[in-house]
Amino acid sequence: MNVAMNLFDVFDGHDYAPVRDMVVGPASRSDVNEFAQRWHYTATGGNMLWNYGLWDGYSLVGVVSYNLPTMPACSAFFGQENWEWVVHMGRLVCAEDAPRNTESRLISGSLRLLKQDRPIARACVTYAAVSVGHIGYVYQATNALYLGTTQPDRYLIDNKGIRRSPRSRPDGSGASESELYGEMGWTLHKEPGKHRYVYLLGSKTERKEALKLLNFPVLPYPKPITEISVEGEQCNN
Repeated sequence: MNVAMNLFDVFDGHDYAPVRDMVVGPASRSDVNEFAQRWHYTATGGNMLWNYGLWDGYSLVGVVSYNLPTMPACSAFFGQENWEWVVHMGRLVCAEDAPRNTESRLISGSLRLLKQDRPIARACVTYAAVSVGHIGYVYQATNALYLGTTQPDRYLIDNKGIRRSPRSRPDGSGASESELYGEMGWTLHKEPGKHRYVYLLGSKTERKEALKLLNFPVLPYPKPITEISVEGEQCNN
């Protein structure tokens, strides 16, 4: 497999192979970044440590990246002594015309590869942004556990329209908040909590132990106020 091929070999009107014949394998940081710039609502690839793609021959159909949350965020799930168990799905992005079930195959295949690349991992957490109308249908369809919503959050939009953490500053800048929001043209935004989902990884014994130690209650899946099709929310993590 040649993972150096450019993602834009996936072109409009591409005659895709059946999803069952596509292969999940390594992808590059640039693949994730370019997919996000084209198809993700944040237009950024975000933080990434492990990257995988769904390949239709030499063409990419979708990408997914994983990273490590902060230690407090990891510790919240299974306790501080098990913080290394937790990884985070940072981006899940598919081509706009990708076939149905593309995202499910990419998630399941990449989680298997992630467990190989980080054997200590027992859980992958991911979120659906309520602020942009996401419920998390893809995660529900792939049997993730639903753990409720996070606390409301703040974020910045910089002068190029890119979403950033409230802790972000321009490279090498010690700019104050007033300078960011005024002279530099950055704006502060607030958003409601996100839907929180988790996949338990590993053997049946590992998953059973992780479920027993999980600090969040497993809740019924959230439902939309109005019906939104699964296709309308493909790969929008």
